Amino acid sequence: MRRLFPLLALLLLLSGCGAQQTEGFTVACTTYPVYLLANSIAGDVDGVEVKLVVNQQVSCLHDYALTVSDMKTIEEADVVAINGAGLEDFLGDALHGKQVIHCDEDIPLLESGEDDHHHEEDHHDEGHHHDGADPHIWMDPDNYAQMARNLAEGLAGMDSAHGEQYRSRGEETARELERFGAQLRDSEAGQGIRGIDMITFHDGFAYFAQSMGVHIAAAIEEEEGAEASAKALGETIEIVEGEGLPAVFTEVNGSGNAARIICAECGISSYPLSMVMSGHTGDTVEAYEQALEQNVETIWEAYR
Repeated sequence: MRRLFPLLALLLLLSGCGAQQTEGFTVACTTYPVYLLANSIAGDVDGVEVKLVVNQQVSCLHDYALTVSDMKTIEEADVVAINGAGLEDFLGDALHGKQVIHCDEDIPLLESGEDDHHHEEDHHDEGHHHDGADPHIWMDPDNYAQMARNLAEGLAGMDSAHGEQYRSRGEETARELERFGAQLRDSEAGQGIRGIDMITFHDGFAYFAQSMGVHIAAAIEEEEGAEASAKALGETIEIVEGEGLPAVFTEVNGSGNAARIICAECGISSYPLSMVMSGHTGDTVEAYEQALEQNVETIWEAYR
């Protein structure tokens, strides 16, 4: 029996060491764009795990309902990184008691449905409520760069042991996104679409249009299971014919029913654009850059 005590003590010690080694810092990201940022900033930091909450193909989150798996991801996380600007209203009370990083700090917000030529700066209140604000802020690379800085600073404040790594990588990621945005605007396709009018079948392209110098002549939000009204279709057809537009644009995961009706009526084509709301094309901001570059190329091809 005496020989068993040292052995048991050794086993308990090893068991305790194993538990310490498995301890880490888990970041749950509500959306794919935030997940791409977090992976770029913290994905390979020792002991840090980055998880995606909404891991489904979606066009928007207006009517999204959390799954059991989503809830578990949030519950087990040390911190939850959110887009902000009202996008995560679907979370309800799921964030109660959780540490939360708001990635929308210091980003001027467009009003929902507002065209790209007019915007008002939003003054964030303590509750981070943004009634009437357009939450699709990541669609402008400069906004996305600020989101990277906000996320890095938030992570540094909650995981000080890796603070300098977060800040350094956050700034590196932000500068890369700013460089990308400038390069995209200066590209042949970027210059080619500047100043055009376009029609989208999703209301989330206003920041993208503002960044690229494009005017959204109409944005039809066709909810799942609900057809666009006859009035909206008629008004859109008038714009297409009056402006001589060669195409309309849907969102890759959204409904294309209204677009097909308008295309048949006007003899034009529809093209898909990405909101980068979901997908598995990559785990870093390179996937975001590829999606926006493809959007610009698609529009340019449709208008040439």
